[in-house]
Amino acid sequence: MAMTTTCDVAIVGAGLGGCFLALLLGRNGHNVVVVEQGPAIPAAGADFVKRPGMGVLARHGLGSLVERHALKRDIVRYYHDGEAIQECRYPDGFLIRPYRELVEVIYSCCSMQGVEFWFDSQIERLEHDGDRVARLVLADGRELRPGVVIAADGSRSMVRQALGITQETSAYPHIMRVATVPLTASVARLNRLYFNSDGWFSYLYPINEEQARVFIGLPLEDEREVFADGLAVDAVKDLITDNDDAYDVLGPAHWQRIPVSAMRAPAYHRGNAALLGSAAFACHPMTGMGMSYTMHDAEILAGVIGAAEGDPVLLEKGLETAYEPRRHAHAELIGYGDALAGTFHDKAAYLGVFREDLHVFGDTEPTGGGFVTVLR
Repeated sequence: MAMTTTCDVAIVGAGLGGCFLALLLGRNGHNVVVVEQGPAIPAAGADFVKRPGMGVLARHGLGSLVERHALKRDIVRYYHDGEAIQECRYPDGFLIRPYRELVEVIYSCCSMQGVEFWFDSQIERLEHDGDRVARLVLADGRELRPGVVIAADGSRSMVRQALGITQETSAYPHIMRVATVPLTASVARLNRLYFNSDGWFSYLYPINEEQARVFIGLPLEDEREVFADGLAVDAVKDLITDNDDAYDVLGPAHWQRIPVSAMRAPAYHRGNAALLGSAAFACHPMTGMGMSYTMHDAEILAGVIGAAEGDPVLLEKGLETAYEPRRHAHAELIGYGDALAGTFHDKAAYLGVFREDLHVFGDTEPTGGGFVTVLR
């Protein structure tokens, strides 16, 4: 006989959004089960927490805990065709912490709130009662009966598909490679983002006192040639110009290939189920705001679920009035990422679409200006 578990909220996916929402709900006394298909917290994700996310963490008493082992930066320098063209300054700074480390900090707090995690657990199907998800059936025969279901299971969300919510995906015209390399002095000194007239881009930044992350994005035909046998370092020296000491570590690095695309969903909820994080939206990584927006979204969802107090009518009304409007903020960010990706080749066009307000403040209200310096 199948083992059946009843819970207030079932969260599918133990990434940043899933873990953070689980923590907020657990603190408010909800019985939460997080179902994760992998054996542990996922390792893949962005490393940046900017102003919106820092504000969310501070509101819930996690700011100092996350900052304790994070790097804090306050400037990014931009280059086109090898020459510095502008600097973007962050009045409140921003945090750099490897994705898995950040999520594990939040995950460790969940255990103190009684949140239950089911790792190595694959959902086989969702069973409905009208518009509501009545039961999650796992591949091992276990069953979960939730009051609320949150799909935080990534861009290929099985839950989103089972809910019948479509997605619109558009691939960007380049392939991105990422590597973790030993930290060099120039990377430790300053975050630098490069792009050029061929539509190439690269971003180099430290992730701790010993390591750095390097992204290189190239049009498909160039990517095949430059990475035909590892990275041909000489091919990127005209692109990455103020990090000469990094050339020796880029060559032997292990480069992971990542297709990059934007994703939009026409609805963020159906019945008692809602989408969160990359199950709901995906923007170009050069916006640097994905994690911060996801934490803000989780905060809103926790408020909606708490206010409903188990009432399905109040839940659906709250999701419609308080959570669905997040699609507008996400659409603006996605559109901004599209504009950046479409102008890497053209300095004037890039500077024309660059929005310091979205880079620095995201969907919070700016409190001052003068944070972009144009370099002559």
